[in-house]
Amino acid sequence: MANTKSPKRNKSTTKVAQISAGEPRYLAVFNQLCQDITDGVYQVGELLPTEHALCDLFGVSRFTARNALSMLTDAGLVTRRPRVGSVVASQNRRTPYVQTLETVDDLLQYAESTRFEIAHWETLKLDQTLNVGETQLTSGQTWIFGMGLRRSKGEDTLPVCLTRVYLNPAFQKIIPAMKRRKNAVVYRWIEEIYGIKVARIEQRIDACSVSSADATLLLCPVGSPALRMQRLYFDAHNLLLEISDSLHPSGRFSYHMSLLRSDFKP
Repeated sequence: MANTKSPKRNKSTTKVAQISAGEPRYLAVFNQLCQDITDGVYQVGELLPTEHALCDLFGVSRFTARNALSMLTDAGLVTRRPRVGSVVASQNRRTPYVQTLETVDDLLQYAESTRFEIAHWETLKLDQTLNVGETQLTSGQTWIFGMGLRRSKGEDTLPVCLTRVYLNPAFQKIIPAMKRRKNAVVYRWIEEIYGIKVARIEQRIDACSVSSADATLLLCPVGSPALRMQRLYFDAHNLLLEISDSLHPSGRFSYHMSLLRSDFKP
């Protein structure tokens, strides 16, 4: 049972105004509370201060306090219970999905080691030119569009990312097969049904913030930092097969690359 006793003292004392300029206020509150939990100031099973108390303590709005608590929940540090409050669940932050990259096979393994649940597919005629990396999809072109959430396999977890897929309309026969499956591995169905393999992948990663609509789907605060990852899949004849455009909220995805100098012989 959660410990509902009041904290023995005002445990978080760093005011948001003292945090470095430009840092979002909800992130400053999150970082301080995260540090307090990790340091054991708040023990597992103990209640955190209420939203109202956090507003007084940090001099922030209730919206800011609520976003900070939501991020603590995302990090696996807190569970929020109706009519009880925010209870410390762990002193260790949830480990994000980590992708190690050395080869094209490693890149493709990401799709195999997670599950991608596409909510819907539709034929989409672009009403404006879409820039994806160094490639342009011209206004008026028709693509097959799908959107869904990617999660770690075997766990009922928060989404790792929100992904929008643009599929070359030449491969529309794969759609019925993917609709019947829980995990939509697009390039695998292209290979299986059409016998065409991915030979080259272009990738671009940008920093961005999460929009209101995407935050609702990803269960994260509006405006929170994220990584936007765009991947373009080509066959051996340089035909563009598929584009994926993924948004990864902060703390849910980590990228590890191992690079070897060309003049180094191990």
